[in-house]
Amino acid sequence: MNNQVVATQSGLVRGSSAQGARRWLGIPYAQAARFTAPVAAPTWADVRDATVPGPQCPQMYGNAAKRARISQPDFSEDCLTVNIYAPDDMGEEERLPVYVWIHGGAFVAGSGNSYDGSQLARDGRIIVVTINYRVGVLGFVNLGAALNSADIPSNLGLRDQISALTWVQNNIAAFGGDPDRVTIGGQSAGSMSVSLLLHIPAARPLFQQAIMQSGAVSLIHGRAKSEAIGRQYAAALGAGGRDLPALQALDLHALFEAQAAVGAANPGTIPASPWLDGDLVPGTLAAIQEAQAAPVPLLAGATRDEVRLFELMPGDILPTSWSALETLLRGQLGVEQAQAILATYPRTKAGRRALASDLTFVMPTRHFADRHAAHSPTWFYRFDYAHPIAGATHGLDLTLTWPMHGLRAALARGGRMTGQRAALGQRMTRHIAHFVRHGRPEEDWPTYDAAQGQVKIFNLVDRVEARPDADRWGAWAGQDVGVGLVA
Repeated sequence: MNNQVVATQSGLVRGSSAQGARRWLGIPYAQAARFTAPVAAPTWADVRDATVPGPQCPQMYGNAAKRARISQPDFSEDCLTVNIYAPDDMGEEERLPVYVWIHGGAFVAGSGNSYDGSQLARDGRIIVVTINYRVGVLGFVNLGAALNSADIPSNLGLRDQISALTWVQNNIAAFGGDPDRVTIGGQSAGSMSVSLLLHIPAARPLFQQAIMQSGAVSLIHGRAKSEAIGRQYAAALGAGGRDLPALQALDLHALFEAQAAVGAANPGTIPASPWLDGDLVPGTLAAIQEAQAAPVPLLAGATRDEVRLFELMPGDILPTSWSALETLLRGQLGVEQAQAILATYPRTKAGRRALASDLTFVMPTRHFADRHAAHSPTWFYRFDYAHPIAGATHGLDLTLTWPMHGLRAALARGGRMTGQRAALGQRMTRHIAHFVRHGRPEEDWPTYDAAQGQVKIFNLVDRVEARPDADRWGAWAGQDVGVGLVA
């Protein structure tokens, strides 16, 4: 490998160097016609420029179709690309462990392009790969069942992720990576994706470790819910949604008008989400909880005040009111357990936020860790550093662990990236890089099991606590609920 030109299975790519890292951006890992499975990327004859990211998947957050982001060249359905970052001082024969990052965005938005892996690759001496995959109506709607069409596969966005991991296996050695030391990681929808990939047999040979930040399987859709949502999309599309050729001929904006209509008709849930299809992934939440995930080292955790972000943002995609939360608990766990859980949360604004945070992200991630620790090395954390307005909210950890610059970034993280705040971010990224390299975080983070419950708590001053929030954790008794698990 030289500093810039690398041979992939599809052809040569030319990258660049910056910030002490080599980078190759916007490399196609697959191609896919609308609503079809990904296939191998086409080959090219000349040296392909890989100095700028590829287009993001067309996307929309919220239920206003006029806000859909679909304009080329920044957004395109031809979006299945990877970005690769490596230390600039690598030796010719050196092979470093690989960290594949799966972005979040509620399964309707986001891009791997937003995550610059230069610093993590340089300082952590690892290869960082970020990926783009199909989101929203293009990647996570069960139109195959709604139209009774075998031509539309299930969970296209997950299939894209598997295709990206397959590309990494076949090509990453050319960039200085070790295909036998791959860690998959993600946050929010990316973390939920990781939790599903851990249960997909086809994905298991493609990685050896996993990181889950804020999310497990409970915010995805059950099969009946996915079919009901799919039928709503088909109805909103009318004749344009009668079969695959009609869908492929539709103007792209019409698909996002349908997403807006379905989102508005389903408050408190995600209008496009992976579902338990009984094909790629198990068919029920119980089947996932009873099955053993891939036996790999796992680092997992959540922020303390996850739900605050969703109280502040438009879209109404998560339950935040007492009535919505109580309805979910009673409907899915029964009155007796629901009351036991509710009794551990004070009837205050803080209690409601704690319950909403636990229901949506914290407890599902912790329960996943409980189950995983029974068979594989596991480490668990809670992120307590608090923004002055939003608290320790969902995604705040990303503002400390990925490079984000400027006034907007400072406002998002609650201040400049200096002093104790910067030191916290550095400690967290050191743990991540150490885990990618060695299959464990640094020594001051003890392993986790459901009996001892040793949790690393990240803040301006870190600590380890045994069984934090034990009364709440005990009341949940390992059970999860989700807004999309039942129709």
